[in-house]
Amino acid sequence: MMLQNMRDKAQSWVAKVIVGVIVLVFAMTGWESISRFTSNDQKAAEVNDTVISNAELEQAVSLQRRQLTQQLQQLGDQFDPNMIDEQLLRDSVLQGLIQRAVLLDGARDANLRISEQMVDQMLLNTPDFQVNGQFDANRFDVVIRNMGMSSRMAFRDLVRQELMLAQLRNAYQATSFATPAERQTLARLENQSRDFAVIELDTDAASIEVGEAEVEQYYDDNQPDFLSPEQVVLETLTLSRSDFFDDAEVDEAALESLYHREVGNLAEQRRASHILFEVDGDEAAVVEEAAAIKARIDAGEDFAALAKELSADAGTSSNGGDLGYIEHDSFDPAFEDALFALQENQVSEPVRSRFGVHLVKLTDLQSPEVPSLESMRPTLEQELKAEQVERRFVEASRELANLAYESEDLAEAARVLEVEIETHGPLERSGGEGLTANPRVMAAAFAEDVLLDRRNSQLIELDADTVAVVRVKEHLEPKQRPLDEVRAEIADLLQFRKSTEQADEQAQQWVTQLEQGELDSQALAAELGGEWQVYEAMGRSDQDVPQALLRNVFTMPKPDSAPVYGHFRQPDGSQWIVELRGVAIPEEAQAEAESPMYGDYIAGQTGEQDFAGVQQLLQEQADIERF
Repeated sequence: MMLQNMRDKAQSWVAKVIVGVIVLVFAMTGWESISRFTSNDQKAAEVNDTVISNAELEQAVSLQRRQLTQQLQQLGDQFDPNMIDEQLLRDSVLQGLIQRAVLLDGARDANLRISEQMVDQMLLNTPDFQVNGQFDANRFDVVIRNMGMSSRMAFRDLVRQELMLAQLRNAYQATSFATPAERQTLARLENQSRDFAVIELDTDAASIEVGEAEVEQYYDDNQPDFLSPEQVVLETLTLSRSDFFDDAEVDEAALESLYHREVGNLAEQRRASHILFEVDGDEAAVVEEAAAIKARIDAGEDFAALAKELSADAGTSSNGGDLGYIEHDSFDPAFEDALFALQENQVSEPVRSRFGVHLVKLTDLQSPEVPSLESMRPTLEQELKAEQVERRFVEASRELANLAYESEDLAEAARVLEVEIETHGPLERSGGEGLTANPRVMAAAFAEDVLLDRRNSQLIELDADTVAVVRVKEHLEPKQRPLDEVRAEIADLLQFRKSTEQADEQAQQWVTQLEQGELDSQALAAELGGEWQVYEAMGRSDQDVPQALLRNVFTMPKPDSAPVYGHFRQPDGSQWIVELRGVAIPEEAQAEAESPMYGDYIAGQTGEQDFAGVQQLLQEQADIERF
């Protein structure tokens, strides 16, 4: 894992700039920093003389929210849009805009400059602006317009700023270095292995008694923890594309028309051979020559033999001029017109095309096998119904959206569309089963206008074939759960905490006795009724040991002549008691320290720390005001 981190940290800063200047800036900060407003109502913050407008902040928040939503949707059914804390998101984005403004001021104070030629080179070499490997101005305009940029100059200013920030960052990150001692230390730590033994101390919750007074006291002190969850009872109307198929009717005339259209598209295939005569100058002479060869063929000479002898088409002459099967609109129009006018084995008169003069022979004719109307009826009916259903589904969806917007409840929409209202719940924000398992439904249900103002939701697209609207029928706000309801829950919690503390205290007592020689490891094993599990030469990323245990073992000090002892809590409250017996560093670690990877990693980390220090200093010195 650490080696992978080293590789990740050692990437070129130039690559980061090239990728980030087009995409990352918009996702993280947006762009309105050239705007200036005089009213504080239009300001989100002011950094020295730079105004961060509310418009810029709203744009950046929207972009960041979209990114977070896309990432959270990867959780599938676990995704809850309410996982995004709007205030926290807004504060974080504003802080990012402030940091960017501070760094830009720092770059200007350092007299950093970006030439027009450097900006041009960046734009010309950006693949997103290229067509067939070349910069394309129209493509450039389309891309930056989709990014929300108002003009080419605005985008150039943004690129110039990002390159300036990259210069400032690179001044610290690219000039950092690693000393030989640092490389050796890192190599030794990375390649270190440890020998240790572990024995477990289980918790004994059953022996813990929890008094009634303790339960009542905990309840009184932590009443907010014992509120019933906020719930809603929902009414929903759902439209599914499949619901409209039963009502779709197929007109026989339309069916027959579609049938004839389908069979008419079945292409007739014709196999052709040709003899090509090139036209270098006198076309009339070439046509006359072709006509003479046509006469020889009509007199009985073999077309294939003459093609092999005379045709200028080297690719087909050896095969008697065979071109294979040809469909309409696949060859030169004049050539095709001649071919499709021939009877089988007939040879055309000389035909002029852009390639020269041809004699064309139809060698085989394959007429398509035309299926009957009855054999195609199910497919054709389905296609015609699908067209009707698509129109009706779109119309009904639009009508549902309008009725839901105009009505106080869903009754009118249900009556007009002849759809039943379904009731669900009570449900928590995490949802339930079926329709309410869809995070979009629950997000709509707990939206402020639906939950508090009791409006019908907007149309929710559940998938490509299903839409719905939601209404909160009943809102069950959190209420204090009575003590009797949570008594057992509190008792279990207190019992767990006490047993965990008890195990921690006992483990610490035994570790102290082991360290002082008052207790040996075998006596402890006998006391616990178990055995020490021995691990030898375990590295930091070894998968044979629980990772939580391994991380803690590698925090223990190196033993000298005697083992070192420690204890660590497990997730279930029990304890690991560890006897660290030895630490080994392989001889090759010294040689590995010379690998550039270690130096690049240390230099990268040091450069990041240096740059972070500069950021902090610049921010402390800046005049920052939030509105």
